[in-house]
Amino acid sequence: MAKIIFFQAHPDDLEHKCGHIMHYLATKSNNKYIIKIASMTKGEFGLPGAQYDKFKGDFLAKVRMRELFNAESIHGIPPENIEFFGYIDGSVKFNKEFIKKITVYLTRENPDIIFAPEALYTWYYHMDHVNTGRAIFYIIHNKLIDFTPILYFYTSLSPNFFFGFKKEDLALTYQLLACHKTQNWLLNYTTIPYKFTSRFAGRKIRGWKYAEPFRRVYFNKINLKKNKPSLIVRIFTHFFSKLPWFKAKYPQDILLELKNKKGRK
Repeated sequence: MAKIIFFQAHPDDLEHKCGHIMHYLATKSNNKYIIKIASMTKGEFGLPGAQYDKFKGDFLAKVRMRELFNAESIHGIPPENIEFFGYIDGSVKFNKEFIKKITVYLTRENPDIIFAPEALYTWYYHMDHVNTGRAIFYIIHNKLIDFTPILYFYTSLSPNFFFGFKKEDLALTYQLLACHKTQNWLLNYTTIPYKFTSRFAGRKIRGWKYAEPFRRVYFNKINLKKNKPSLIVRIFTHFFSKLPWFKAKYPQDILLELKNKKGRK
C-alpha cells in the first residue's frame, strides 16, 4: 500500500488546491493509499486586523485544528493521520532546524508520493508556503533521505500534470471550504478565481471541464529537462525572486552535517 503525504503551511491550504485528488485517493481508489497530512502551522494568526487579536494564538489554533479535522473527515482522513509541526503562522523559516525536522519526518514516514507548495515557480508568494516547498525540494535534491519519493507541487506557474473533475464536483470544494469558518473573510473571495483557474486547467486534458494543476518534479538526469518552465514563467520568477521577502538562504551547514552522519553509519 503506497503512502502519500500532503504538506501544507496552514490548515486550509489543501482544500481548493488538492481537494479533488485527495478525495479520489482517499475514497475511490480501493484503499490503495495511506493518506497523511503534514501541517507546518496551526494558522494561529489567520484573522485580519487588530480587532481580532484577542482570538489569535492558542485559541485560534485550537479552532482551526478542529476545522481541519472536520474538513478531512469528508475524505475519511482521521485526525491521527494529521501531524502539526509546531511552527508559528507567518514565521516558517528556511533554516537548519526546519530542514532537520522535515528530514526526520520523511525518514520516519518513508512516503511514496509527496504533494507540497511550489518552491520555485509559484504564483502564491507566502513565505510559509515557499519555504515548505523549498525544504522538501532541498532534502530530496541533495539526497538527505535515502529514497526518492515522487514530488508534485501545487500553486505552480508551470504545471505538467492535471487531475480532472466534473462541474458538479465543485460542490466538494465548497463543502471543504465551508468547514473553515474562521477563514470566510478570505476564502469567500477565492471561489471565483478558483473556478476560473480550474476551468482553464480543465482544457489541458481531454474529457474534463475542470482540473487541479500540479507540477511533477523530476530528479533523475534523464528527465531533468522536463523541469524547465516556459520563458515567461522564468522571467516572472526571476523578477519576484529578487524581492527580499522571497529570498531563502540554503543551509549548507545542515547539508554537510547530515551527509557526514550518513557516511558514518
